[in-house]
Amino acid sequence: MDAIHQFQVCSIFGNNLQGSGLTLEFSSDLSRFVTALPPLKYYFEAIDILKASELEWTVFLNGVFLDYYGMPHIKTYLAPNVFAIDMAKKVAAIPGDGNTPVTFTWSMDLAKFVVAALDLPSWEEESCVVGDEVTFNQFVDMAEEVCGVKFARSYDSVARLKAGEITELPGHLGLYADFPKPVFQRFMAIFEMWTTDVRLQRRFTWSTTPSRLSASYLAATTTCSSPTHPTPAHWHCDTEPRATPTLTIDAGHAHGAVQEITMSTPRETSDSTTEKESNNGNSPTLQQTNTRTTTTPPSKKKRKLPPFLDHFNARDLKILFRCSVAFWVASLLIVIEPTLRTFGNATFFGCIVVMFLPPSGVVLIFIMGGFTMILGMALAWAWGVIAMKAAQATRPQAETQARLQLLGQEAVRSANSTAYPAASVLVYDGFMLDTRVTVTFFCMLCLFVYFMARLRIRAPKLALTAIFAWIVTDVFLTIGPLLPSFQGTIPQVLIKPAAAALAISLACSMFIFPESTSHLTLFSMHKLVTAMSASLDLTRGFLENHPNTSHMEPMQALRAGVLGGWAALEPAMGFLSFDLSFGHWSAQDITSLREPIRRVMVASMSLLAFEILQGRSQERMKQLSSNDIRSQELAQAEEKEKKHMYGRHQVMQSLNLLDSLREPEVGQSVSDSYHALSQASNPLLEACKEAFQAIGHSIQENNSRRWFGRLSAEDFARMRQSHVDVLEHLREGRARFPNVANEALFASHQHLFDSNGKFHGHASQRHKLVGMFFGFNFEDRLLILASALIRALEQITLLEKERPTVRLWFPTGLRKFGAWAFGGSRAPAVAAPDLGDFPQADKETIDEVQQSFSSRVHKPVRKRNKISAMILGFGHWLSNEEGIFAMRILIATLAAGIPAVCRSSSGFYYREKGLWALIMAQTGTASFSAEFNFAFVTRIAGTVAGGVLGMLGWYIGSGIGIGNPYGLGAVLAVYSVILMWFRLYTPPPLIPAVMIGGATVILVIGYSYIDTHLPSYGNPGWGYEVFWRRTVLVIVGFAVSFVVTLLPWPSSLSRNIARKLSGVLDNEADHYAALLSSWADLDSHNRHTSAVEAVTVRLAADLGALSGPIASLKFELSSSVFDSQTCGRIKSIAEFINYQLAHLHIRAATLSPELRRRFAIASGILDHRAIADVMVVLGIVAQSLKTGDPLPARLPTPLLKKCLEHGHGADVESLTIDVLKKEGIRGYTVCMSAYLGFLSGVDELVLALKEAVGEAHHIPDDLKYE
Repeated sequence: MDAIHQFQVCSIFGNNLQGSGLTLEFSSDLSRFVTALPPLKYYFEAIDILKASELEWTVFLNGVFLDYYGMPHIKTYLAPNVFAIDMAKKVAAIPGDGNTPVTFTWSMDLAKFVVAALDLPSWEEESCVVGDEVTFNQFVDMAEEVCGVKFARSYDSVARLKAGEITELPGHLGLYADFPKPVFQRFMAIFEMWTTDVRLQRRFTWSTTPSRLSASYLAATTTCSSPTHPTPAHWHCDTEPRATPTLTIDAGHAHGAVQEITMSTPRETSDSTTEKESNNGNSPTLQQTNTRTTTTPPSKKKRKLPPFLDHFNARDLKILFRCSVAFWVASLLIVIEPTLRTFGNATFFGCIVVMFLPPSGVVLIFIMGGFTMILGMALAWAWGVIAMKAAQATRPQAETQARLQLLGQEAVRSANSTAYPAASVLVYDGFMLDTRVTVTFFCMLCLFVYFMARLRIRAPKLALTAIFAWIVTDVFLTIGPLLPSFQGTIPQVLIKPAAAALAISLACSMFIFPESTSHLTLFSMHKLVTAMSASLDLTRGFLENHPNTSHMEPMQALRAGVLGGWAALEPAMGFLSFDLSFGHWSAQDITSLREPIRRVMVASMSLLAFEILQGRSQERMKQLSSNDIRSQELAQAEEKEKKHMYGRHQVMQSLNLLDSLREPEVGQSVSDSYHALSQASNPLLEACKEAFQAIGHSIQENNSRRWFGRLSAEDFARMRQSHVDVLEHLREGRARFPNVANEALFASHQHLFDSNGKFHGHASQRHKLVGMFFGFNFEDRLLILASALIRALEQITLLEKERPTVRLWFPTGLRKFGAWAFGGSRAPAVAAPDLGDFPQADKETIDEVQQSFSSRVHKPVRKRNKISAMILGFGHWLSNEEGIFAMRILIATLAAGIPAVCRSSSGFYYREKGLWALIMAQTGTASFSAEFNFAFVTRIAGTVAGGVLGMLGWYIGSGIGIGNPYGLGAVLAVYSVILMWFRLYTPPPLIPAVMIGGATVILVIGYSYIDTHLPSYGNPGWGYEVFWRRTVLVIVGFAVSFVVTLLPWPSSLSRNIARKLSGVLDNEADHYAALLSSWADLDSHNRHTSAVEAVTVRLAADLGALSGPIASLKFELSSSVFDSQTCGRIKSIAEFINYQLAHLHIRAATLSPELRRRFAIASGILDHRAIADVMVVLGIVAQSLKTGDPLPARLPTPLLKKCLEHGHGADVESLTIDVLKKEGIRGYTVCMSAYLGFLSGVDELVLALKEAVGEAHHIPDDLKYE
């Protein structure tokens, strides 16, 4: 039986191992077979004996057994094996390029073929059995379709297979007990090599070439389908009919009458009738008829809508309905006659307000946004009244009266020449203009515009204040100088509809699906927890698919999403104390979850950072190997013009380091560790997954059952008990994991230790243990995540215990003012009793830590007299980023506003609504040319699209008439949904264009209706007339903003981003210095150490905010050397360095003083020369980012190589299994990994920057002493 068991492996390809027709080429392989499996010697001897005899015999050649890919769901007597594709682990190591057809046959079919062959009149020496024929790539494609997941693919070249090497699959590990790994790999390599040779396939002559290995087969037989009750003797079927299978035996072959048996693979083992049929006596054909069977259709992967459309859920549809109602009601004010006459010819402005500030959030946040808008309009109105009063006072009263008399006389003469009041026409045509009044207006109002522009840059959250202040100020600026007397109420034409729109939106927020701050916070928290739980699936894939690096992109996307979710969650928590809510948890209870959830997030990101580090290292090594400059220089030696290679010295040093790490033992050590941990970590990963689900479930249940569908007391207690069970399971899993993981790691590296558990290598051979240290690193981070989940779930279960019922929770922030009057008591927040060792950093501590980093800068102060200091300070104030932007806004205001107060153009300006060109000039001005170029393209497109929609709406609702209020009301109801969908769910960079488009829609419809129902001087017409005038005004406004963007010079966004990245590197250098300075006093229970996490997250959020500007660099015309790709790469490296520094700082604080001392000695982190090297490199890189100057060709890099060389002489005599089992060793490896990652990030940063700025100060490589 042992021989039969071993021979099953030999049958995996089924070619006659002795007489394949390719014996000459594969003769060496046959000897390797015998060496690998001695029983095969008897197989070959048996073939020789049969050939020498007079017996009639045949060898069945069946290809690859299909059984191996359907176990355990199909009937088979073969022992388990994994050949090229591991169906259970979703991994494929494909021989060659995977495009050579391969034969697959089920062993049960082979049995039928053998029985059928007994009735043949004669046998040839080879009988080829062909079940199904597909390529390995096609096979994996079908498997991916069935399983709904992507398989990790790798390809083994023919050269590697000839060397007896294959990529190890997870399923191979269980076979090594009966089949030693080196022998197994050599043996399988020969089989896999044969599947890459098309000549072996050409030896078969098929009467047909079926491809019956379908997704239906895989769905019915593989573990992906996971049938509830698998029946081993049957294929798992559904309802899809299949054609009747046939068995065909065709005699004839190019090398002789080699018989071929071709049969479609039956999907069901049943008693079937067999008919014998002869055809000419030479080609006998047997037809076997089976019962008609069905197969399970493949499970298709659920398709997701694009992010813009993926909002068909209850919450998003409620928000859409609320905002659409607000917009529609505000638009109805236009077609309601009384409100139209009360508000005037700018009634549509209310809809524009709703487009800018839809009621999409909680009531309190909307009130805050509305307050900033009202504040801007109120300040502008107040300042405008003051400016008008002052301006009117500059003109003597006698001159005003004389001018008024002339106005009356002129109005009488021209009364019959216009359909509008003649006096009004003359006033708006500039009859009452006075230079003194105009200059006063412009001086005072432009000063206000200037300060509002500075406010917009200084405080981005007050952007609505600045924009609406400009709009109201523009009314005073363009109309005030034309008026003969003081009229302080002229902006009410805008303020009335704006106030009405805000009131409508507030009512919608309060009465249409209202949402409290606590509800929004818990919704965001649930979304964040759900996103973090996905990291565990990526971790499983990382372990199972190593060394595949396909996990990099989804991991980085997940990390960005989690950080973005946390950034969105934190501001909402600031409003909790002012929240009035109804539910289980109070504002303090929700706030008590902040720190535990943040710890879970940090731990989850730490685990992802380690996995990303591994992927980056592999990609970096592949990049260095594929672009080996040593071979490139040899190839270019004979060329006259050689291409300069940036960072040549550093790359050469890195390649030398790579050569030392390229030994097979290193890769094997890492692979063995991750494959061992893949099994050992499954229970804890599953427990963590359950904990994430329990936390998310508790948050969701407490957030979604406030008013309706509340759980009964029994159901609530049952839910809490289930969460307690999950908590206990997680605690048990965390307690067991260290021992299980350590045993798995030590077992995979047992050959590196002697019988006493002592490492038997030299110091220079420590790299053989790199996989074990990586395993310890992963183990530690997973344990930290489990601990953080335990703390969070403890708090959740405690809240569920203390808050079993719902109640009304009043704002706690207001109690400070009202507690004395009402004598109310505040319910204390529920906190876990054992969180005392869970140090929390408040905002003051975080700010203190961040300030401590930057306070390490000491600059000499040059003494100046007060006058010089004031002049220099004022100059800096005028020329900084805020000052330049405000100056541009001021110039744009003058350029677009002066025509409104010139006698020759004031009438034309008023009639053509030049006010909107002025507004577009102000809002279209950008700080950087890239922003302006992007805004110009998108806003013009938005204007045109909005104009077309507006015309369609007008003509559909009014036809050729003067405007039907009912028809327009119906059209606006539809448009409300469309416009609000775009406003709410468009990507943020395109929202300004959407707002411009929505404003154009309502301008076209509003002006058209007002022109036909409230005629006044200057109405632009209706329909198409309004559209083209609006488009021209937008273009004129952008033309003005384009000109001022060039003044005094076009600001470069790339240079600004580079300066910000330089500042980030300075912060990281400060963090590095602070870490070294406090090395001896590090303490994990210190609140400053806890604050490091928050500072790291804050810096990561700042870097994340640069993603949008970096993406928009493609629209910039700049001479800067920093393009979008370079800035994106530097940003990614800076994020990586930030994480590594934080992990080093936080984890080093948990080490014992002795381990911290040993780490410092081994790593050289406290070595003054090493510190100087790091500081020099970071300082030069940061300065080069500011100036764009080239870096020196020689820098003290690679820092990673120097660190590794520093530790080569370390003593390894004390390196034993007992030492490695100590508790602190995991933290030690995390610190070492983080420090090496930090150094490698700095090295990569230098090379990335050199490719952008270049090199200077070259020194020859052969420099030496004479």
